[in-house]
Amino acid sequence: MDGLKGWTVVAGCVFALTITAGVGFFSIAVLAEDVITTNDWTQQQYANGIAIWGLSAALVSPFCGFLIDRFGPRNMMILGISIAAVCEFMLGQVSNLNVFYAILTVLAFGIMCSTYIPAATMVSHWFVEKLSIATGIAMLGIGIGGGAFPVITRALVTEHGYQTTFTYLAGILALALIPVFLLVRSPVDEAPKDGEAEEPETFDENRDVNLMQSLGTRSFWGLSLGDMLTGMVFAVFNTLLVLYLTDQTGDADFATMIFSILSIGLGFGIVVFGPLGDIFNFKRVIVLCYFLPSLGTAILWVSVSPAMAITFAVIAGVAGGGRSALFPVAIVNSFGGAHMAAIYGVSNTLFMIGSAAGPAIAGAIFESTGDPRIIYGLSAITFIISAALVSLIRDERKPEMAAE
Repeated sequence: MDGLKGWTVVAGCVFALTITAGVGFFSIAVLAEDVITTNDWTQQQYANGIAIWGLSAALVSPFCGFLIDRFGPRNMMILGISIAAVCEFMLGQVSNLNVFYAILTVLAFGIMCSTYIPAATMVSHWFVEKLSIATGIAMLGIGIGGGAFPVITRALVTEHGYQTTFTYLAGILALALIPVFLLVRSPVDEAPKDGEAEEPETFDENRDVNLMQSLGTRSFWGLSLGDMLTGMVFAVFNTLLVLYLTDQTGDADFATMIFSILSIGLGFGIVVFGPLGDIFNFKRVIVLCYFLPSLGTAILWVSVSPAMAITFAVIAGVAGGGRSALFPVAIVNSFGGAHMAAIYGVSNTLFMIGSAAGPAIAGAIFESTGDPRIIYGLSAITFIISAALVSLIRDERKPEMAAE
């Protein structure tokens, strides 16, 4: 393992995730104003649709994980991309609010089956020694998509309107099938050539922990609850940080710049912490990823001066990117790879619930106090608690049997 074939698979995952995550996670928010205005909907009605999408993603994640383990990550990526492309096209054709909600529900299934869960599962089948590096590089596609597709979507909707933009996005999503078909392969699909050693498996069914067994371990709950708390805070950053900084400084351009630095840091952190997870003690590195944002957020609590705000964005962004790279590896290290997708799917449910709850909680606090510094302080404490929970991880697999 850890050979050229595996890196080819990683390249395919990068290309595929750039498109699927870029369209699935980062485009629909850009279309909000045009969808609302054209259909004479309220902002709350549209926001309800986004909430339905998030809740649906949380609920279907375990099912997607089961299907990925059962039918293979490549097959599910093909199915998920196909479903998502059809849903994107249909979103541009409907004006009935309930139908819009129904399509978003199905879209959530397609996106969960075609983004980070199957990609991380596929990479875990190809790598052992360099798993952290390979996973980090594969997840970089999410960062690239997040940087590119809001700009692409805004350009399309400005030129063509939102309905045609959804059609274009459907076509772009379908293009993600190309790297999946050409580059993404499971080791079991690669028959060894004559004289070539057979590719070893990266998991052991006799040792690895299944989903039901994982639910009884401290590693699952420490990792999942810690990740849920981190998801809560980063969801606040993603949706409300620009509003808070603008309110404090009166400078929307400055607030947007800080958010951009945070987003760039997420992509950079994926690349940085992947190798660190392989070079140094993995547990210490991943706990550091969950702890460092507390320092960054505490800095923001002290001051929103340019220097302090930029320091916050760099620290929180890079560490948050490290979390994205190392979380799937932590699942493999704790439970093995045989049932990774199923375990990842259930854990992702908690993450998505946290992501949905975070902005609602922060919004209520800000509405009652008018002071975002309270939210920054609570966020710093939340990051510390998440790091403590993640520190509970350990190898939960059965001991290796001694050779007879």
